[in-house]
Amino acid sequence: MLFLGFAVSAQSAVPGNAQIDINKQQLIDRAQVWVAEQEQLSVSQVQIVALDRRLKVPACDSAYSISFPYANSNQTILAQCPDIDWKAFIRVKIQPLIQGFVYRRDMQPNQPLRPQDIEKTVVQQPARTPMKNLENLANSGEGYLLTTAVKAGEVVAKRHLMESTQVFRLNRDVLVGESISSNAVSQISRGLRSTNPSQRFPGRLLEQAVAARDLSADHILSRRDFNVKNMVIMTTSNLSRGQKLNADNTILKEYYGNLPEDALLSRKDIVQMEAIRSIRTNQLLRLSDLRPAAMINKGDNVMLSVGTGLLTISVTMTAMESGKMDQQITLLNPESAETVRALVTGPGQARGL
Repeated sequence: MLFLGFAVSAQSAVPGNAQIDINKQQLIDRAQVWVAEQEQLSVSQVQIVALDRRLKVPACDSAYSISFPYANSNQTILAQCPDIDWKAFIRVKIQPLIQGFVYRRDMQPNQPLRPQDIEKTVVQQPARTPMKNLENLANSGEGYLLTTAVKAGEVVAKRHLMESTQVFRLNRDVLVGESISSNAVSQISRGLRSTNPSQRFPGRLLEQAVAARDLSADHILSRRDFNVKNMVIMTTSNLSRGQKLNADNTILKEYYGNLPEDALLSRKDIVQMEAIRSIRTNQLLRLSDLRPAAMINKGDNVMLSVGTGLLTISVTMTAMESGKMDQQITLLNPESAETVRALVTGPGQARGL
């Protein structure tokens, strides 16, 4: 009884490049067909582990008898020749079929992989890892480039591909301050590892961008190469400390350049705000330049509301101190000389506590 074999394909030469003899090859062919029939597989899925060259397979006129000697296992077969007292245990390896992809055409290195270049099918598990998750290739922002030449019908494997991303390349020279129009750039695929994060940005940023410096044709654009247009609040006159902002001393204006995180982008951002320092004309306004302005100043007449609903009574009082929104201040009744505490609710308005 013999149990011989080691893990290489039976269809290749045995160690030492010795030619498999005719009897061994006939046994291998017979075993592959038998296992495929028993397991309802294709012959290409069945691999007979390479037989040791020391194993002498005799000629068998009546054909080898093949069986599974172990219950619930298809990893070993028993080969016997009924004409003579000869048998051997041989290991079997079954290659599973998996969902994968094959190429529809020949392709060259650095070509982008597109949905129309591949076809989903059932493939035999190769020694190299196949690609299984390319269904969303058409919808994904990122893709793949080929690292090597491939043939039509070849299984798509991970080793063939590298992740790619879209970058923007200039078609012509662009001078500092010049608009980067759509015909000035081309979107191209590049290997993800050959790009840096600043080169990966959405194309909409270029819609109203201007060059931050002189740029040459074929240059791959980086985020630092251009300034994006933003609408911001800017001053139209010099502001002094404590001066309130309004439509007369500010304007909503185009701005190109690095935008501070606290830049004011809307007129609603300056409502009831005042400068905390002197600010020159044509300066971009930031939240850090401002503070809430007083709703009530000391000496102002204030409409004090007391009560709720239909029982609300309004009385004109005099502010004894300045107050901002939701601050408590002291009010004086000029007729009775009494003082009360109230909560500021708006310009010249307060509610009794």
